[in-house]
Amino acid sequence: MFISLRLKHLILPVVLAICIISAITICIFTGSKPTSLEASTSSAKEIKLPILMYHGIRKDNSAQNKYVISPDEFESDLKYIKENGYETIVVADLLEYFDNGKALPKKPIMITFDDGCLNNYTYAFPLLKKYNAKMILSPIGKCIDEYSKNGDKNPAYAQADWNTLREMSDSGLVEIQNHTYNMHASIGRVGASQKIGESDEEYRKNLSEDLKKFNERMKAELNITPTAFTYPYGAISKNSPDIIKELGFRASFDCSEKLNHIKSEADLHELHRFIRPHNKSSAEILSKIE
Repeated sequence: MFISLRLKHLILPVVLAICIISAITICIFTGSKPTSLEASTSSAKEIKLPILMYHGIRKDNSAQNKYVISPDEFESDLKYIKENGYETIVVADLLEYFDNGKALPKKPIMITFDDGCLNNYTYAFPLLKKYNAKMILSPIGKCIDEYSKNGDKNPAYAQADWNTLREMSDSGLVEIQNHTYNMHASIGRVGASQKIGESDEEYRKNLSEDLKKFNERMKAELNITPTAFTYPYGAISKNSPDIIKELGFRASFDCSEKLNHIKSEADLHELHRFIRPHNKSSAEILSKIE
C-alpha cells in the first residue's frame, strides 16, 4: 500500500506535465498563424534558375563562333527546352512572384540576348513565336538611335531600330532591358566599369547619366521603363552594384557561368548566365546546367 501511494505521488506530476506540453503543442500547430519552423521553411524556398546568354544569329557558317550561332542551333535549344519540361520566363515574371506571389513554372529558364543585333529579330523572333517562348533582349541605346536613322537592315551587322523593338515588345514574348546608352565600348573603359583614375564621384555621375538616358529613350519610344541592367562583358566595378540599385533597377545580369539559386529578391542582382556557343548540342549545354 505504501509503495502504491508513493508511485501515485510520483506519476501524477509527470502525467500532468505531459498533458500540458501536449496541449501547448496542439495549440501552436493548429493555430492560424504559421510557426517559426513553418515560416523559416517557407522563406527558404529556392528557385533554381538557369539562364542562357546569346548574342548573334547568322546563317553564314564562317561567321559562327562563341558568340554567334546558327538559326538551327537556336531552334534546337527551343525544342530541347520544351521537350524537357522547361518554361521560359522574363524579369517581370520574377517580380510578379516576389511582389504578388504569382507562381513560377516548376522548371523556369531564361533566354537572354545581348547587344540588340537585327538578326535577333530576323531569326530568333520568328522561332520564339513558333515555340511560344520568351526572351530578354538588352540592346545598346546609341545603336538603336543610329540604325533608326540610317535605315540599314543588313542582318549580318545591323542593329535593331525602334520600330523593330516595338514590334518585338508588343508581342509579349520579348522583354527589353538596359545595356547602357553609350558605355558598351567607350574608350578607356571596359563595358560600364570604372575607368582607371576616374573618381568614385565621376563614375557615379557618368554611369547614372548614361543609364538614365537609355531609360528616357525607352520611355519616349516604347513607353517602357527597364527593370534590369545587363552588364556589358560582365564587367562590374566595386561601386557598380550600389549605383544600379539606387537607379531603381531590381535585377541585373552578369556573365559568370553558374546556376542561380534564388531565395529572395536580393538574389536577382548579378544573375549568372551560361554562354551558348556555336557547335555544341542543346543537350551538351543544358545537361551541364542540370
